Amino acid sequence: MQGTIVKIDLSVLRELLRNLQAFESLHETDGIDTITDPQGQEWSLWDLQYLYGCRRLLSARQKEAIELCLYRNIKEREAARIMGIQETSPVAIYANNGLKRLIVLAHSGELPKFRLDLAMAEAG
Repeated sequence: MQGTIVKIDLSVLRELLRNLQAFESLHETDGIDTITDPQGQEWSLWDLQYLYGCRRLLSARQKEAIELCLYRNIKEREAARIMGIQETSPVAIYANNGLKRLIVLAHSGELPKFRLDLAMAEAG
């Protein structure tokens, strides 16, 4: 997203990561490496893979919840079992909090390969 004006929406990012494997497959079969979200913002496969990789900067629970609930699309109860916590634990909250943290990091310029023009993004 370098040089691109972006305002990251939590629900959009959640859906993009939930469908990242399908996007990767689409790239492999059809060479498509850019998609447009429902708000009209274009996303490249490489930017989404970069953000997904940045989960290493999150807490262990947040990182694991994003991997299991979003990327692997595992149901919350099963993800909790895999994580070794009670099945009634709100695993999706760990994922959401992790995504919120990634958004904060992106907006503050702490992700070196992900740049935002915040003044323009907030104005738009």
